[in-house]
Amino acid sequence: MTKKIICVWIGTFKSEDKLYKSYLNFDYTNDDEPESEFAKDSGLEYYDEDFMESWWFSKLELNELTEYKDDLLDSEYFFDELIAELKNRDLTNRNSISFLFGEKGAYPTNEILFEYNGMESNNKPIEFVYRKEYEVK
Repeated sequence: MTKKIICVWIGTFKSEDKLYKSYLNFDYTNDDEPESEFAKDSGLEYYDEDFMESWWFSKLELNELTEYKDDLLDSEYFFDELIAELKNRDLTNRNSISFLFGEKGAYPTNEILFEYNGMESNNKPIEFVYRKEYEVK
């Protein structure tokens, strides 16, 4: 049995480029400690970006988000709960959502997420909204 985890953030960005090219992109000029704005803001020192998925919308709307459910890894384990959580949030100015996956087991990745308790500051373009551990049989 493989223990997995998903963490989700919603965000507000001026453009799709700002999200993907400026915010999520790792800066490798310092090879010892490559970092991204997302890593700094979320408080995650390191994560494997291959296990992240981010979507930008002109406006984050739940019905539109639901259309992409089947495109998301393991969505059957958490998606309905995530939508319920987002219904309690103010999405008025939000236009992005980022999913970061981790797992313990034969092929561990992003194990730091199992200890992750969210962000320290709310004065960021992203907001931590959801975390769930689950097992894939």
